[in-house]
Amino acid sequence: MTAQPETPTGPAARIEQSTSVPSGRIFWTLIGIYVLTTLLGSVAMLALQPVSGIDRAALSLVQFAPALGALATWLIGRTVLGPLFPTPETTRQVRENLGYILAACLLLGLLVAGATALAGHDLVGPVAVGGVPFVVFFVVQLIGATGEEIGWRGFLQPLLETRMRRLVAIAVTGAVWALWHVQAFGAGPVVAVSFFVSTMAFATLLGTLGTGSFWQRVLVAAVGHWLINVGIYLTAGDATLDRPQIVIVALGAVFTAAATLAVRSLRAR
Repeated sequence: MTAQPETPTGPAARIEQSTSVPSGRIFWTLIGIYVLTTLLGSVAMLALQPVSGIDRAALSLVQFAPALGALATWLIGRTVLGPLFPTPETTRQVRENLGYILAACLLLGLLVAGATALAGHDLVGPVAVGGVPFVVFFVVQLIGATGEEIGWRGFLQPLLETRMRRLVAIAVTGAVWALWHVQAFGAGPVVAVSFFVSTMAFATLLGTLGTGSFWQRVLVAAVGHWLINVGIYLTAGDATLDRPQIVIVALGAVFTAAATLAVRSLRAR
């Protein structure tokens, strides 16, 4: 059995593997299948959006592509991948992680809202979105965030953790997540860089606080992803890729991730 990198809960919390470790070729082939099926699922969901009758502003169907990619890859390689997934955390640890996520989202919302107001821009607030009341938008955004996090922090990251250090797995997952949002990289260098920086900061926050089993990781990451999306909408509405909003979000994301994880580290000592 190969040695595994430490998780944030200490050296004893290792990712459990079977005595039969898949070869590098099999493992990376399955990772490639995940990426490919996620991309194909994204194309399918983008094509389905106009005929679904669902306004993209309310719920973007492409958010379910990572979950579709994870499902397809699991069905192909479940006997190989099953033993690689991590064991559960304690309920207390999951509650603690959720507490940090909630505090981080509150801090981010206050920072972004305050900076936006200081820059002379009006806050959008809880208005109707895509033809649906804000309360409906609020609920369906959790569904969309869960669709993404099943693939990113629930499936891809823990598998990568079996082959590389956890921080590297978080960074690789974050980079793939960022690049998947291709629309952000056609809006000029300032928007592209700001979006990439903010996504990597969010990936670090969600990926570090998401520990334990598949569903425990999905729960923590999905709640964080959901509240981040809603909080940014309350500030900027559909103009999330406009300037200066995207720059403000990037700066707020970096500060929030750094502050939250620093407090967590200090409290763990």
